[in-house]
Amino acid sequence: MKTLILGLGNTIRADDGVGIRIAKKLKETYPELEVIEASAAGFRVIDEILGYDKLILIDSIQTGKKSAGSYYILGMDEFKKTMHHTSPHDMSMFEAFEMMKKHTADLPKEVVIYAVEVIDTFTFSEKCTPEVEAAIPRIADIIYRKEFPQDKI
Repeated sequence: MKTLILGLGNTIRADDGVGIRIAKKLKETYPELEVIEASAAGFRVIDEILGYDKLILIDSIQTGKKSAGSYYILGMDEFKKTMHHTSPHDMSMFEAFEMMKKHTADLPKEVVIYAVEVIDTFTFSEKCTPEVEAAIPRIADIIYRKEFPQDKI
């Protein structure tokens, strides 16, 4: 199964960059994985995910339901109710994916989303908050062990 890991976020907005930071940690620790990072979403990354069987997305989330540095494992179906335009000139990754599913068979059939609970996505900082920063290596290891069992590599 051809799998792509895509870390999303903005690395100058504190915790918002956690998806990219986890993707970089995975790339650095497990160079055999196919990993990319993007600070853009929507149609801007659709070309990058074509041709893969499975897509693992890593991004930040702010629910207040768990402590910072915790994570959720979600599927695309969980975003259908909340899909909305993030700006009048762009669409979210989930909207673009749903639209493209109708026009191409080359999109990944399986999408797993690792959403990391964060505290601060507004402060201009190239570092995550300490709680989120501490979770990066742990979550990278969890993703690797869960998504790439040793008997399948």
